[in-house]
Amino acid sequence: MILDNFKEEHNFWEYNPQYKIIFKDIYSADRSKDKDKTSRLMWGTLLLIHPRSEFYNLPDKDIIIARDFIKDKSFKWPDYQHIVDRMEEAILTQAEKSLVSWDRTLKKRDEFIHDQEFTLDNYNEEGRLQKGTADQLDKMLANTNKLYQEYFKILKELKNEEESRSRGNRIKSLSDSGEI
Repeated sequence: MILDNFKEEHNFWEYNPQYKIIFKDIYSADRSKDKDKTSRLMWGTLLLIHPRSEFYNLPDKDIIIARDFIKDKSFKWPDYQHIVDRMEEAILTQAEKSLVSWDRTLKKRDEFIHDQEFTLDNYNEEGRLQKGTADQLDKMLANTNKLYQEYFKILKELKNEEESRSRGNRIKSLSDSGEI
């Protein structure tokens, strides 16, 4: 797993040389000593997007990584969205991509529900019925459990995927997995 190589002092390109090809344009354009600028950018991107990153669940991870790891006061993640997108495609497994997608969707949904006011049906000044939001919000809240069941199913599949793989993305032997 690529995060296993992470240490702040490790150069991303030295520990992951195959990504010099995938991110050739970024690697080639870096004129900093030892390609340190893009090395920090690549590690930072990985820390931002990967579900196994310690930063993954922090709500302000983008700010923390930019400020304390990339250490560039003018750094803005939207300027590097193309790198984030390519990193997600190149590094994350399908199960990890599904997990990230569910995470984003559930967060947006939770924020949406939280921002809504509970209102009851009432009649306006013209005597017309205005439907309230209480029934809709109750239904959405009741459906939350079903959505999280799907989310946890993906988490379980991801865990099974990780347990069945060893370094180099190979299937673990019976002895590696502790079965013999």
